[in-house]
Amino acid sequence: MSASLPDAVVGLSAPRESPLRVTTLDLPAAADSLAASPPPVPGTSTLPDEVPGLVLADGPGGAAGTTGDLLDVLAPTTGERLLRVEDTSPDLARDIAAAVAGTSRTDWAWLSAQDRARFLFAVSDVLGGHVRALAVTAALTTGRPLAAGFTLDVPAAHTAAFSAAGWADKLESVGAAHRPGGGVVVLLTTWRTSTADTLSAVVAALATGCGVVLRARPAAAASARQFVRLLEEAGLPAGLVRSAPGADAATDATLWAHPDLVAVRADGSADDLRAVGVALAGRGTPLLQRPDAPHVDVVLAGADLEAVSLALVEAAIGGAHERPGGSRVLAHRSVVDALVERVAPVVSRLRTGHPLDRATAVGPVPTPHLARAAREVLDATAGLPAGLPAGGWWAPPGVATVGRHSAWPPPGPVPGVRSIRSADDALTHLAGAGSVTVWGGELGTEVPAPPDPRQDALDLLRACRG
Repeated sequence: MSASLPDAVVGLSAPRESPLRVTTLDLPAAADSLAASPPPVPGTSTLPDEVPGLVLADGPGGAAGTTGDLLDVLAPTTGERLLRVEDTSPDLARDIAAAVAGTSRTDWAWLSAQDRARFLFAVSDVLGGHVRALAVTAALTTGRPLAAGFTLDVPAAHTAAFSAAGWADKLESVGAAHRPGGGVVVLLTTWRTSTADTLSAVVAALATGCGVVLRARPAAAASARQFVRLLEEAGLPAGLVRSAPGADAATDATLWAHPDLVAVRADGSADDLRAVGVALAGRGTPLLQRPDAPHVDVVLAGADLEAVSLALVEAAIGGAHERPGGSRVLAHRSVVDALVERVAPVVSRLRTGHPLDRATAVGPVPTPHLARAAREVLDATAGLPAGLPAGGWWAPPGVATVGRHSAWPPPGPVPGVRSIRSADDALTHLAGAGSVTVWGGELGTEVPAPPDPRQDALDLLRACRG
């Protein structure tokens, strides 16, 4: 396994101290925060205050009204319309990108590296005031349980944003460079994009002197709006980061062809990312991407099954949110039965419920087709608890034993387990894996490490060097 990225390059001093530097995140008391978010009554359309009913693009001048069609965002809990999102038109997207580039040149890029760093450290400072809004929005738009938002997502975002801010005055040391003329970095975000990934990418782009356009797909649009507000509250120039939500292909093409575009960071399916790569190839714009590739756990004969079991239960709880490409387990035949016997009963007892319920471990799946596929894998042997809202994208958690030539389970709360004969046998099943964890031995070859927002931030810094 690859070691996690250090917070600073060897030989460099830590980021300079300033009144805005923060080393801890002041979170609300978990019990009080969760209790303050009761699940909505099925059949009602009332949204918590944190979630807007309508999300518009951040057009220049803050003008009200829409220029594009309104897209429905469906609630994973009910399948009914949750909110509506403006599908940003090509003309408006062009204006937004131009406004961001202008703000980066006039209000941001000319600052010293030390001043940019002080502004960016403030992002971590104000994040504590947005914990509830970000967690509630993710719960209702993607099904991510609120408890995970409080205990995992926002603390990880704080760490990632703080780490990325530390590079603002060390760009040359990491092979990056300050862009005194500014520019635009576009972040293509989806329901897959975590809070940590978004904030680390935004902060990294800002560290180089660029501005940011959040090209948020509809399910991520409400969260993108909250990120814009968070950054303005941190004292960054208004309009340096703007949201251009939607899914229109012509609008995407307009952004990819914009003359001020410096780099693109994108999540999504392999097909979607391939299309973005083709569009950018002609002009040589760097594309940093994270495709929905599966995570694979290789469990060899010497593995600590207790530790492996805990990790696999956490993978089932995290589901598609933490492993959007799916969770696959290759277990040596000498331990596979014992591993399944340990994990399957625990996973099947995980509480499935409304994502705003404090006791929920597994919420709804982010898309309806993933929910249907997950239920089919379990062959209807695992039932759902009574009282869940009808029409939601629910899938019971479980463990699926997969034959040598059978299909793997889809992303969600159902890890798939397949028996292997040896470590060499595992290598034949790793094609297309996005990340690999090896338990109880070595494979004799380098394997991809799990995603790390801090490494992504460094890659984006280097991509912005021009």
